[in-house]
Amino acid sequence: MITHSKPWITEADQQAVATVLTSGMIAQGQLVHQLETKVANYLGVAGGVAVASGSSALVLALTALSVNCDDEVILPTYVCKSVMESVISVGAKPVLCDIGNDGNMTQETIAAQLTSKTAAIIVVHIFGIAVDTYALQCFGIPIIEDCCQAFGSSINGAKVGSIGTIGIFSFHATKCLTTGEGGMAVSHSSNLLEKMRSLRDGDSFSVKGRIAAPLTDLQAALGLSQLSRYSHFLQRRQEIANYYLHHLQNCSLQLPAAINQISTFFRFTVRVNGNFETYQQQFHQHHIQVRRGVDNLLHRLLGLEPHQFPTAERVFAETVSLPIYPALSNAEVQQVVLACHTIWSKNHEH
Repeated sequence: MITHSKPWITEADQQAVATVLTSGMIAQGQLVHQLETKVANYLGVAGGVAVASGSSALVLALTALSVNCDDEVILPTYVCKSVMESVISVGAKPVLCDIGNDGNMTQETIAAQLTSKTAAIIVVHIFGIAVDTYALQCFGIPIIEDCCQAFGSSINGAKVGSIGTIGIFSFHATKCLTTGEGGMAVSHSSNLLEKMRSLRDGDSFSVKGRIAAPLTDLQAALGLSQLSRYSHFLQRRQEIANYYLHHLQNCSLQLPAAINQISTFFRFTVRVNGNFETYQQQFHQHHIQVRRGVDNLLHRLLGLEPHQFPTAERVFAETVSLPIYPALSNAEVQQVVLACHTIWSKNHEH
């Protein structure tokens, strides 16, 4: 079975972790600091604060921006529920917006939800496709860039995470760069970085409490090892994406497009007409695991009316996510393409 997602762990990664294990220094330490510095340099920001997950990074960011009760935070309905859960955890009200055809929120869908209570906008770069965050700065609202699927994506020459007020990243097992579990919040602002470090480390007492979710040197060792060859990770994802784009163009599938940007291709999604479960079953018969773009729509979880989010409803129904990750072999990539042609022909032979 070709799995939908899979980490790429090498002997060098294993050795890096083993070295830390034998050192006896396995909690948060110098390697975490090194990872923060190298990630910040890679992104072109002043610094980063490493934590236990992307969700922890988001809570850190919201708290540092003093988002709390009575505040509203705008986020897309087309994203994993952990983003909304992080907003709720700080006491704020999540305000959902619709998306554009590429799966990302737009200036128009955000503007429709702005109120005097809007304290932050969470801009999600879904699938590694960069949102034009520059265009959203006109609102004058703090922007948290959710780059959990987009570490290394850029737009107009700038890395995502370096454009908004704060950028957050996830280093979960199947993300583009992994530490097993983990995340990071980054910023150009030394003041915000100091606040976030203090919240993580508990250096001083705060009535807001401490967000005790540190990364460990064990995890940082894996992250540093992966980061050292990260350009190869992105190159391999791009190679697979280009192969798909070239060999699936005659399938009449709607394929992803990237304009004025470099995408990590965390996901390679195609749009189909028909029932997702049917396509999922057909791919399974070819020993290939596919997924939806997201597991659910947040407005459904909140019981909101579907007609308020027409594009998200359509994108959710039509999107199939194909396997794309560096550990995928050339033979497996070819197998995915062959399955796409076979399934498409079968479903449209009449």
